[in-house]
Amino acid sequence: MADFFHFIPGYRHYVYHPGREPLFFLLLAFLLTFAATRTYTRLSRLHGWRSGSVRGVHLHHLVPGIVASLAAGTAIIAFRPGDDSMLLLSSLFGIGAALTLDEFALILHLDNVYWTHEGRSSIEATLMGFTFAALCLLATAPLGSDPSKDIPHWILGAIISINLCFALVAFLKGKAKLGAFGVFIPGLAILAAARLAKPTSPWARRFYTDPKLDRSRARAKLQDQRYLHVKHRLYDLIGGAHDLEHRPDRTR
Repeated sequence: MADFFHFIPGYRHYVYHPGREPLFFLLLAFLLTFAATRTYTRLSRLHGWRSGSVRGVHLHHLVPGIVASLAAGTAIIAFRPGDDSMLLLSSLFGIGAALTLDEFALILHLDNVYWTHEGRSSIEATLMGFTFAALCLLATAPLGSDPSKDIPHWILGAIISINLCFALVAFLKGKAKLGAFGVFIPGLAILAAARLAKPTSPWARRFYTDPKLDRSRARAKLQDQRYLHVKHRLYDLIGGAHDLEHRPDRTR
């Protein structure tokens, strides 16, 4: 099944021989599904196409996404499939994950906010999911020497433990993306942990005095003024214009 990819330079060395094909297929299926889904939803919005429904109930694509992810994950755990079946199930999991994360904002807000400003959180969640999977693939590929042979295990374990501690501090400071990526990229977690915490983070509420909290709020406001519109334009370029107004359902 995967013979088609063997012509790609480095595929055998970096993906096939280390046994990373399931993760590679998951990542590829995730990317293609997200691209196809966003293309369809943007065309549907442009041309007024009707979405799918079951007995008059609108069927959001997160529903088959959740079912696909659960089915694939359960099958992998229960049956421990062989190579080809594993690749198929990994692809199915990637498809389900992409469909689910593409409507992450709907789960977060329990409302149809797909094209509103709040809907941009779906793009952010999808980008984080894809990047995390890509980093997992890179972190487990044989990119150089074998650290377990070149460095004593206790030194390697200490480095990983310290890095995870910095990543935890980054999470507590509200730097979720930097903390997650810092698990894989050396030095990034240290940088995130050293920066000023976000004013709404557990770290700031617990440890910051009022003057330092004011500095944190001022820093957050300045960053929003500088970068928020850039981030929104990037997300809209990827997923379409999120320009509708969200009117929360007050009857819940």
